[in-house]
Amino acid sequence: MSRGAMEENQGKRKNHSIIVAALVFLILTVVFVLVVTRKIYLGKFTLPFYLVVSGMYLFATSLEAEGGIGEWIASFSWTLNMFGLILFYQYGTGDTESWAYAWPLIFPTGPGLGQLSYGAVKARSDPFERGKVLIQIGLGLFVLSLIVFKLFVQ
Repeated sequence: MSRGAMEENQGKRKNHSIIVAALVFLILTVVFVLVVTRKIYLGKFTLPFYLVVSGMYLFATSLEAEGGIGEWIASFSWTLNMFGLILFYQYGTGDTESWAYAWPLIFPTGPGLGQLSYGAVKARSDPFERGKVLIQIGLGLFVLSLIVFKLFVQ
């Protein structure tokens, strides 16, 4: 698809940021109510849980911010989300050695996911395209560092 056709298609899309933000806030509220009322003990998963919840809260907040500040908040929020998700994996499997090669998933993949998500929800092509590039760079670095770590270090 050509750049002009994509921008034309983006212009027809609607901004659904308020709906997405409301759904994220609703889901976070339900999760917190369940954790508190059911007295769910998160144990070693407390830190990753709060990182992911904080990241989702910030992402929902970024959808209501206009201009560049919303993109920055979205990037930071997905950095927190990726950090929390990697900690979930590490705490669940005991694979703490993965820090040697998992860092590219936090940065630049995390901010890339933030940009991509923000651009998709706000129907803006610039952050969407920047996010795709950052995700590709991050995943490439992840695969490269994984191969180097597994072949030469372990």
